[in-house]
Amino acid sequence: MRSMRMIGLLLFASVASVLLVTSRPASGEQPIAFNHKAHVSKGLDCAICHRYVREQAFATLPTIETCLMCHSAKMSDNPEEAKIREFAKRGEPLRWQRLYALSPDAAAYFSHRRHVTLGNIPCATCHGPMAERTTPPPRALVRFDMDFCISCHQEKKVSTACVACHR
Repeated sequence: MRSMRMIGLLLFASVASVLLVTSRPASGEQPIAFNHKAHVSKGLDCAICHRYVREQAFATLPTIETCLMCHSAKMSDNPEEAKIREFAKRGEPLRWQRLYALSPDAAAYFSHRRHVTLGNIPCATCHGPMAERTTPPPRALVRFDMDFCISCHQEKKVSTACVACHR
């Protein structure tokens, strides 16, 4: 029994050292210097651009079609807005640089649906003050590691069992 407990502690320590979500610096700039603050202040919900954030594990990044829902015609003199129509005219997709991604080493499962819809956790809890950003951040605003996730699970009084996230 004692050796099993020791194995469990060693396993926990080794898993705890693995970064759950990597904070990758962008390998260049974002295709559009998106102003979250301007859009949020007009009442746009995150799910309008990040479709499926409430229904699926992965919250998508906005497509050119998503942007064109509002910006197919000129709304302002902002050159970033004009870029959207230029991308569309060339038939090019927006190639956003992902800032958050699960580390393959973590072997962890994360579901936006589980956290956003079922857990009612605000986006800012994990993504930081993105709604206040007037330009895209060069890297993730919040760095996740196992301690970050365990602390949140304990605070919310939800399972901290390994199998809850590691499958």
